Amino acid sequence: MTAHASSAIQTTLTPAILPAARLTLVRRVLLLACFVALAFPGLAKAGEQTLTFHSYEPITVGPYGVAQGAELTPSPPLDGYVVGISATVTDTNGVEEPISHIMLHHVVFSKIGTPDYTCKTFTDYDGNTIPAFAQRFFGEGEERTTIAFPAGYGYPNRGADRWGLVYMLMNHRNTTESVYVQYTVRYVTGETLTPVKPIWLDVHNCESDPIFSVPGDKPMFSTYSQHADYTLPEGGRLVAGGGHLHGGGLKLVLTDQTCGGRKLVESDPTWGLPVIKPVLHENGPKHMSTFSTADGIPVAAGDTLRLTATYDDSLPHVRVMGIMVVFLAPQAEAPCQAVPALPPDPDSHPGAPPRVPLPLYVQPAGPAKNVLSTWMADFTYGAPRVSIKRGTTFSWRFAGPSRHDVTLANGPVGFASPSRSHGSFRFRFTHPGVYKLFCSLHPTEMTEIVTVR
Repeated sequence: MTAHASSAIQTTLTPAILPAARLTLVRRVLLLACFVALAFPGLAKAGEQTLTFHSYEPITVGPYGVAQGAELTPSPPLDGYVVGISATVTDTNGVEEPISHIMLHHVVFSKIGTPDYTCKTFTDYDGNTIPAFAQRFFGEGEERTTIAFPAGYGYPNRGADRWGLVYMLMNHRNTTESVYVQYTVRYVTGETLTPVKPIWLDVHNCESDPIFSVPGDKPMFSTYSQHADYTLPEGGRLVAGGGHLHGGGLKLVLTDQTCGGRKLVESDPTWGLPVIKPVLHENGPKHMSTFSTADGIPVAAGDTLRLTATYDDSLPHVRVMGIMVVFLAPQAEAPCQAVPALPPDPDSHPGAPPRVPLPLYVQPAGPAKNVLSTWMADFTYGAPRVSIKRGTTFSWRFAGPSRHDVTLANGPVGFASPSRSHGSFRFRFTHPGVYKLFCSLHPTEMTEIVTVR
């Protein structure tokens, strides 16, 4: 998942559904659907099949680069149910890429033309409100979440349905790489399962760049939280789900505020990914705890669910997220029933997040300028070194043509701008010190140092 992650499927796929582009892409989808039908003849039989797909074309990632994109992508060609899904990155020969080469920062899968459960409209990168046209049903990041539904449940899919993919990949080597996003779908045909609906919950939901930053200027063991509420239009049982946090994350908790804030689900990070050099961003967890239970967690129509993401606040953590996807089997439920004990996740081993300093790989040159604003464009800051007084509000103007952002690598207080190609961003520097900044999309090309005296 996500740095523009989850809700970006709504906005970055917009060009793909414009008439000219849509015709080309739909032709691709239809041709590949014919191929898949021939390649997986077992789909004609009732029962569960394991299908492996990958993105249509290889994705090119430049040296120490970040590749972001969105596209239509293959999906099962017959009516059935998804009962499990996972994703990875492979080279063009189908060999899985190690995280030290290409890191899967996040992927999000959506069903095009199906309404999203929690967002009717989205805010794009330019601040415009656009209608939602895709239902987010699966995502994963460095934690490599695998969703598996309990026996008898499935996410319904028609052979005519079309899937969309949003990806963000990071290249940790000084060579250009070509890779595929590969995903494995466990798929049931010829049977009737209890259908589930994906409820995508995000503390910054319905935004093209749903990030926030943790200031990180508090004592050791301090925490920082953000939350968002969503009112359920229908009742039912939550039968599966999992969460997504970034570096510095402590926990994701889903509560039912209608029932006194009772806890429904907690998703905890397990740490232990190797520190990959060059360090282009703060490592995320290697696992987030998931749940899958046929008993389900009862929720009632009208209940207000609250998702709370909690992070360490003793160090800055920037461009972080708090996302949880849970799957609802709709049915009438009485309010505020007891929450059953969930089966333990055997791969979950929660602990304290590592402290990972992020260096600047390009040191800005030249004398420090006493200015109150600057611009940024492909691929530089107008004022690479800046000196200002404490309390100054500094502004950056995005001059494109590519999207860029202003992100703290290290310094007294964490902050980051949205990624955008035009417009502006302002930040008030209330803490003295040296702020080392970079563009998270071009981490080895665009850097800036702001000294606050």
